Amino acid sequence: MTTVQIAAPPEKAPPRFIRALKAMRDRRMAAMFLLALAAGLPYGAVVGTLNAWLTTEGVTPSTIGVLAILTIGYSFKFLWSPAFQTAHHPFPFLGPRRTWLLSLQLPIAGLLFLLAFSNPGEHIGFVAVIALLTGLFSATHDIVLDAWRIEVARSEEDKDLMAALYQFGYRIAGFVTGFLALLLAGYYGWVVVYVMIAVMMLLSISGTLLAPEPEIKTGPGTARLTFQAGLPERERTFATVLVATGWVAAFVMIATFVIASLTQVPPPKAGAFVTEQGPWIVGLTVLLPAAGALFLLLRHGREPAEIVIGPSDEPALARTIRAVFRSIFDPLMDLIARLGWGALLVLLLALTYRFTDSVWGSFAYPFYLDDRFGALHHSMADVAVASKFFGVLMTVAGAALGAVVISFVGRMPVLVAGAVLAAATNLLFADLSRGGAGIDAFLEWTRIADPLRAFAAWSSQISPDAQGADAGERMARLMIAIAGENLAGGFASVAVVAFLTSVVNPRFAAVQYALLASLTMLIGTLGRPWLGAMIESQGYHAVFLITFWLGGVAVVLSVIEWIRQARLAVPQEPAPAA
Repeated sequence: MTTVQIAAPPEKAPPRFIRALKAMRDRRMAAMFLLALAAGLPYGAVVGTLNAWLTTEGVTPSTIGVLAILTIGYSFKFLWSPAFQTAHHPFPFLGPRRTWLLSLQLPIAGLLFLLAFSNPGEHIGFVAVIALLTGLFSATHDIVLDAWRIEVARSEEDKDLMAALYQFGYRIAGFVTGFLALLLAGYYGWVVVYVMIAVMMLLSISGTLLAPEPEIKTGPGTARLTFQAGLPERERTFATVLVATGWVAAFVMIATFVIASLTQVPPPKAGAFVTEQGPWIVGLTVLLPAAGALFLLLRHGREPAEIVIGPSDEPALARTIRAVFRSIFDPLMDLIARLGWGALLVLLLALTYRFTDSVWGSFAYPFYLDDRFGALHHSMADVAVASKFFGVLMTVAGAALGAVVISFVGRMPVLVAGAVLAAATNLLFADLSRGGAGIDAFLEWTRIADPLRAFAAWSSQISPDAQGADAGERMARLMIAIAGENLAGGFASVAVVAFLTSVVNPRFAAVQYALLASLTMLIGTLGRPWLGAMIESQGYHAVFLITFWLGGVAVVLSVIEWIRQARLAVPQEPAPAA
């Protein structure tokens, strides 16, 4: 008698949401949170809190807009990200990735300490230099951190969860540089505030000590796929030199405008800079390398070849050109080869998705604190409670909601919804700048006005300068507007980080993600001088209406990308037999 063994059915994998929860026990996730704090503290200190300090010193929105462009390092960090594509450090005592993180975190903490004693009302040039250096070091830290995050991820669930933790830690850093900073500034002054931020930066270094080093094969003799193997040396050299020349020209245009704005009387017109030179800057730094990569692909094919990277007796210039080409054009050519025309859509989506947030972010504190150009003239304690306590909670809630929704429905529906919400919430601030009649109607209809007024009454007790009898009404309006915007912003942030991570090839993690993440801030950063001049000429209401309509571009692009990915996911029907 023959015994027949029946194979057991394959074990059903647990749901995606359950797998994500189990991954939380890994030390990589705790390190991700702490390292996100280290990334968010300097950004909040020079992009947000510094503008509040400048506003209290009487600095105008146009000058704040010009200073904001000094944080351009966050938008152009992909230009030097090739140096960090390969995990390498001259003294890798903690491993190359972790040693670089530590090497950047220490000088950032020192610069924040210097900023505490900078006296921006009288030494605006010194503040500009510190802001520039802090932005460059912090942007480089982001490059290394993004590469580490992608390299240590073991699954798609890991990528999505670490993207959510990155946003969560970043928002907690915003709580430190926002709520605590504004509250303490009202009582103890800005020197104490920036010393506190510098100390917090030192404490967040613990994430570097906790993080595991990615398991990546490096060093001489490492085999690697590259598109340059079959390219003529003349074409390879010409493409590299052309891109480098474009970068230099773009930075000269930016530096000339910033120096002229801080030294000339009258300063150059910000609107002319954005409309006349802005497109050239984007073209030279983004479109020119992409066009070069596309041309080389069309001319020489889409298949990379494997070469062995090792010691070479070539001249230093030739080795540099090969390294730059390998680090810049390989990732771009890989992106275009994998996505086809979809690569252009991804680049446009990265450029426009966060525009409505990033372009006016530098003017949030001036809008809340100032008494000019239709601003609200709240106290720092009011803004601390509404924006950096209540608002941060709403951002964290939005990020958590985005992570949960992604785990159930996927990235693309959340990406589209985030674009719609981010654009629409600008109308809340437009209403607020005109007195908040629409927000008042919403408060009465939902019957949440009284609890908010009670919360506002509590917050007024911690303010060193009261705002009058209508403080409760004004505070309630501010909290509703901030709640709507921050919920949408947290939701959209998780969506775009998860989306960009999904299109990155881990072999080119540092460059590809740095490029795409940088583009999400580029147009907004370049537009800030123009926006500052518009605030002074037309007021805040016009600005919010413009950012609302411009947000529609990201909505349309998100829908098109969703359709493109949906079509790729549908299996093609086989052709009928002849």
